[in-house]
Amino acid sequence: MKSKGFNAVMLACLWVVLAFMYIPIIAIIGMSFNATPYGMFPYVFTTDWYVTLFTTSNLLPACWYSLKFAFAVTLAAVVIGTMTAFGLQAYAPKWANRFNFVLQLPIIIPWLVTGISLLLLFSFLGSGRSVLSMFLGNLIVVLPYVVLLVNGRFLSMDRTPEAAARLLGARPARVFFDITLPAIAPGVLAGGIMAMIMCFNNFVVQYYLIPIGVQTLPTLVFTRIRSGYQADLNALSAIIVLVSVVVVILLSKLGFSAGGLFGMSSGTQSKKGE
Repeated sequence: MKSKGFNAVMLACLWVVLAFMYIPIIAIIGMSFNATPYGMFPYVFTTDWYVTLFTTSNLLPACWYSLKFAFAVTLAAVVIGTMTAFGLQAYAPKWANRFNFVLQLPIIIPWLVTGISLLLLFSFLGSGRSVLSMFLGNLIVVLPYVVLLVNGRFLSMDRTPEAAARLLGARPARVFFDITLPAIAPGVLAGGIMAMIMCFNNFVVQYYLIPIGVQTLPTLVFTRIRSGYQADLNALSAIIVLVSVVVVILLSKLGFSAGGLFGMSSGTQSKKGE
């Protein structure tokens, strides 16, 4: 039986962790309405930074480009990753586990090493720093996550309906689209969300492979912070946080939870008799 003192310490740790995670987010939202330069005090309420963001700032074009670029990479990663995970099912468990191990290696390798390696490779091939190189580089980074998430869904699904459909004469394509794809849809969705987030935030690979004249949001933010802080960045950050919250709420309303999508426990358990 756990002591009250131990429970109190663990509860305090929980609140410290929550505060450590959410205070910076709350602070940047609050500072997006602060007229004082550099987010300093005294706090003077204003919406001028939002006006600047939607009129003269170059952050929105870069954000829109990053969203389109991340969506293209995500679409390619979901299609290729799902096909790869489906192909793994054709191998015996021994060989499937070995392929699974090989797919985990790019996740362990630091992005700094990956970015430099890709720049050297694409320079050797002649493409150098280009949109195509940046696309392939980000695809290489996010693809293992999609494969592992979709493959995890394959391993946990009931394969009996597929076998029954084949026995009844269904073609492989119809079995896949009518039975397999709906069953692995949560894994595909989780892989797509993971790929989208990682590609949108992937400063390291984009920094090494982005061509001259193109600006994604991570590289533009890096450039602007080096040249001087501007608070319209706080306004954009607040909008991104708001959109993220809306997406999480929508997924929750649709019956998807973070734990269910990514194969983790939701942190709650029902009591006996409930």
